Amino acid sequence: MKKALIGFLKIFLKVPKANLPKISEIKNVLVVRQHNQLGDMLLSVPLFRAIKEKIPDCELSLVVSPENVSAVEQNKYLDNIILFDKRKIFSVKYWKCLWANLRKVEFDIGFVPSTVSISFASNLILRFSKCKYRVGPNSLNGKINLSNYLFNSAVDLDWRNLPNVHVSERIQKILEPLKIKTNDLRSHILLNDSDKKFAGDFFKDINKLKIGLHIGAAKVKNRWSIQNFAELILKLKQKYDPLIYLTTGEKDENLLKQLLTLLNFEPTILRNRRISEVAAVVDNSNLFISNDTGILHVAGTTKCAVIGLFGPTEAKVWAPVGEKKFWIQKGDNVNLISVKDVLDLIERISDEIN
Repeated sequence: MKKALIGFLKIFLKVPKANLPKISEIKNVLVVRQHNQLGDMLLSVPLFRAIKEKIPDCELSLVVSPENVSAVEQNKYLDNIILFDKRKIFSVKYWKCLWANLRKVEFDIGFVPSTVSISFASNLILRFSKCKYRVGPNSLNGKINLSNYLFNSAVDLDWRNLPNVHVSERIQKILEPLKIKTNDLRSHILLNDSDKKFAGDFFKDINKLKIGLHIGAAKVKNRWSIQNFAELILKLKQKYDPLIYLTTGEKDENLLKQLLTLLNFEPTILRNRRISEVAAVVDNSNLFISNDTGILHVAGTTKCAVIGLFGPTEAKVWAPVGEKKFWIQKGDNVNLISVKDVLDLIERISDEIN
């Protein structure tokens, strides 16, 4: 049915040929990346940076979903954010609003980046935008994009022979027609005065080592065991006597309850805060340890020393990049990482923490 629908739409929506705009002529740029989660969106920051480095005076707009908008609400490279909420696709009022947002600016060029999957919805959104030139995936790792007719330029994205290329480099591949990229793969969240005040109040009168941990992850396979976290926390407490805090969301409550039964003290809990507030707290910490999940990438935007614990996801491809960013991986099972492994790494990077 999907193939039939895509083929039928080709009759009406196929994009005619057009000339690639010169970089000097580009004033408005649209990126559609609405189908990924928090961490994926933060790893897209180098894409935005590459565009702004090469075309600094352009207006850069981004289509996002409610699930990942918090990652980019405070991003210095973005000028406009357009929200796409697929839960409202049957609302005529919502579609009128979305249509108006996509059509009120004539974009000189638009992009649909892809990493692990091709989003037909994203391709269609770019097609419906008022865009002179559209760029999207022709194929992904050998799988043809059946809706590639929605683009003026279609780029083959294939990493099968380059398995260790970082995802932030892969995302930039879609910029190939303009021949632009950046080598700065760091992510970014702009902290405002309110965020900094929140962090200052959170650590008020604390004059010792500050260590944060995130024990949850949406994917169960990415979770280091609660027993391991409890043992690590107790040994950190014994060795360094730091302030220990935990970042948690609504879905982490059961894990938190399990953890607290294994501790002989109650750590400080940072519950359900805005992403930028969490980033501000981590930025003022000495060390942050996390499973492979969105908050790891939030921590990756800060100057804090960060340790990511990886299992089935390839750390070389997905770990945060930058100074004082570390990771441990010993196989597809995250629980192959021992508490000793983490403590040994902390000892090796002690100069980065103190």
